[in-house]
Amino acid sequence: MSKLTAVSLFAGVGGFDLAMERNGIDVVATVEIDKAARSVLENRFPKAQHFTDIKEITGEQLRNAGFVPDRGILTGGFPCQDLSVAGKRAGLAGERSGLYWEIVRLVDELRPQYFVLENVPGLLSSNSGRDFGIVIGEMAKRGYGVSWRVLDAQYFGVAQRRRRVFIVGCLGDGERSSEILALSEGMRGDSKTLDKKQRETPARVGSSVA
Repeated sequence: MSKLTAVSLFAGVGGFDLAMERNGIDVVATVEIDKAARSVLENRFPKAQHFTDIKEITGEQLRNAGFVPDRGILTGGFPCQDLSVAGKRAGLAGERSGLYWEIVRLVDELRPQYFVLENVPGLLSSNSGRDFGIVIGEMAKRGYGVSWRVLDAQYFGVAQRRRRVFIVGCLGDGERSSEILALSEGMRGDSKTLDKKQRETPARVGSSVA
């Protein structure tokens, strides 16, 4: 069986990348605009192709780097500054968090089998939940089964409380996305439970704590 390939958007110093590498996934490309972080990536992942600005990257470039969409994972911890409860909360209309739309563009260009996104829990309440509804709804419209879960790093071997929303999508398969997030801790949900109105206002969506 061929190995999964991956592209890491907003890669930082390679948290997603390291996890995937340790699980036998071939990280073929990273995208990170910060020069210092990119130098870490270049050192840690010398076989990957390293890009700078997500606004300038095309799906064709990522395919040429070795990304194979039908066995590919697109990851992205997109900027949280406009979503965090500590910020001004411009949401997806903000300059930084609005870079989410670049992920959507690349999903359109590549049609990867999977995507994994990450952000702060403030995403769930940004603009009274409408921004989260947009994030889920845009991917659901593109044929992805989408599931999400709030996970806390303290329950996964990290000595700090760090809660983050993880969103997993699988092209044409909602059950698979739920299985991937079937962990023992955190609030979760999936796009199958949402009708159109709920996707627009996900603050109304119930959640369960395992």
